[in-house]
Amino acid sequence: MAKVDLHIHSTASDGTRSPGELVIMAAGKSLSVISITDHDTLDGIPEGADVAAELEIEFIPGVELSVDLEESALTAHLLGYFPGVDIPLLVSRSHSLGKAIAYVQEGRSRRNPRILEKLAENGIYIEMETVQLMAGGDVVGRPHIAEAMVDAGYVGSMNEAFSRFLAKGKPAYVERDRLSVSKAIEIIVESGGLPVMAHPGYIEMDSKTLRSLFERMKGSGLAGIEVYYPSHTASMITTLKAFAREFQLVLTGGTDYHGRSNEATPLGGTEDGFHIEQEDVKDFITLCRSRSRR
Repeated sequence: MAKVDLHIHSTASDGTRSPGELVIMAAGKSLSVISITDHDTLDGIPEGADVAAELEIEFIPGVELSVDLEESALTAHLLGYFPGVDIPLLVSRSHSLGKAIAYVQEGRSRRNPRILEKLAENGIYIEMETVQLMAGGDVVGRPHIAEAMVDAGYVGSMNEAFSRFLAKGKPAYVERDRLSVSKAIEIIVESGGLPVMAHPGYIEMDSKTLRSLFERMKGSGLAGIEVYYPSHTASMITTLKAFAREFQLVLTGGTDYHGRSNEATPLGGTEDGFHIEQEDVKDFITLCRSRSRR
């Protein structure tokens, strides 16, 4: 059966492989459909789309936006997929999506120096120039700061950097500006995209509250739920499928591959472990293809 991976990160954000490399890897694994969904940027889309066209692999432009969940203090991630949207227009900074991404990126830029200040207060001295070199692109975030901490010998791993200093509630954590989830959904829809809730298993809500969240998001224009995700348990998948049926939302799935050495799930998953069959997300693929033909 054909396999897909609809949640992948490149060097345009915090991944370790270029968009072109990812597409070549996906083709080597015989994946039928892929999407590069970098954090708060579309910069990797043109390269990924060009290489995908050369290799004749189906490519869906995507993005993963950081959002605030209204009516709670929680944050989450929202995926946007843009099948059939003109790529030069999509990546333009002049329309609503480009402006929203710029706002989120500026939130990171305001946040990062404050994180470094807090690290310095704890005896960890990292220069912003070093972090920017680690990032190699416009999107600079906590993973790059963690890499710099590892490289400087302050911690033994990125996991340690987060667990001791960078995670929420830790000494160097700093909140940042995000879009509200309803605004992010609105902007994705306005830009011709399909908004999908990313890895809901990470949202710290009980089932009843999560259901209410999906009901509100459906009313705002939510199109789907990322049901298939490496850390989702069987019971979580069953619950999410029930929500999808109730609110007529399509199912998606992906590995959230970043190319890091400590990742348990490789690009496309494994034959005997986590992976997504195209059949599992057939309604989403059908919807994307119908939009691409317009």
